[in-house]
Amino acid sequence: MADAPFTAIVVNYRSGDRLRTCIDSLLSAGGPLSRIIVVDNSPGDPSIGPAVDAQVAGKAVTVLEAPQNLGLAGAVNLAMAHVDTPFVVSLNPDVTVTNGWLEPLGEALESGAGVACPLIRIQGTDRINSLGQIIHVSGFGFNRLLERPLSGAPTEPHRVGGLHGAAFAIRADVLRGLGGWDDTGFLYQEDAALSWDVLLAGQTILAVPASVVDHDYHLTMYPEKFHLLERNRLALLLSHLKWSRLFLLFPILLAVELAVWVFASVRGSGFVRAKARSYAWVLANRRRISGWRRRVMSRPVYDGRSLRRHTTWGVPWDQVLKVGRERGPSTRIPEGGLPSGPDQT
Repeated sequence: MADAPFTAIVVNYRSGDRLRTCIDSLLSAGGPLSRIIVVDNSPGDPSIGPAVDAQVAGKAVTVLEAPQNLGLAGAVNLAMAHVDTPFVVSLNPDVTVTNGWLEPLGEALESGAGVACPLIRIQGTDRINSLGQIIHVSGFGFNRLLERPLSGAPTEPHRVGGLHGAAFAIRADVLRGLGGWDDTGFLYQEDAALSWDVLLAGQTILAVPASVVDHDYHLTMYPEKFHLLERNRLALLLSHLKWSRLFLLFPILLAVELAVWVFASVRGSGFVRAKARSYAWVLANRRRISGWRRRVMSRPVYDGRSLRRHTTWGVPWDQVLKVGRERGPSTRIPEGGLPSGPDQT
């Protein structure tokens, strides 16, 4: 393995002390890490300075100031222009890494995988947040093995149908070959979109249990998040599936839409309005969605068989029921609400 084949990209949005903790963990964990790039999606954030105020242990920390909030995918695309290593690892600022986490991901990528996913542990517990993602045929992404005990996790690398956006590694040539990361939806579902792009390109997504990171995570739902998830799920279907596939899936997609409306009705008027707004957003952004669809369909490889093989028909009902039973305002709504970006309605 090369001495330093990885660049770490951390996207900041008013992350405060969590950003410093994330960077400190990257610097102290060691491993084949060449550089850390922090993309500041909240220009002028005073927490940036203390978090990245030095070159520590010879590891360069670079801050890129985004012209506006670009979301996760857009920020990673911005950082990629400064990446000169063969491998990239993308991390949320509320993730901390453990000693020895990076080498297994590098081995997976060197073996030919396009993407390698660490075991993401719920911070402060012995429970799993995710070991890759489960992506339903209707575009829903679910945490794979959520809240299962670590003792029950697989031990060997294995193929999965999706990556988890909180932490994953990808070959730089794969991401560049895709034309970057689809940033159409700004926030939420971007990991499902990248997973489908990777699979359609004929690349493999591997879960690597030997690599462990911690994530400050709690499964919850609230209207702003629901709106983003729903509109971006619809955009994912329209931009990545051929019309013939959409036609064949129409009965299940219609059934899912009805189920989503039932869910929204159970959760309350805020969710009903959020769902209705998702249709308005898709209509208003139809040109952007069509633009990414043209990019997907014009690539030299469109491996629909791989995509079909790695999407599921079943859903993890424990996760669905958990957010369905949730009542009252979520304790995880960011102060001031979710961030906004370009073309948000």
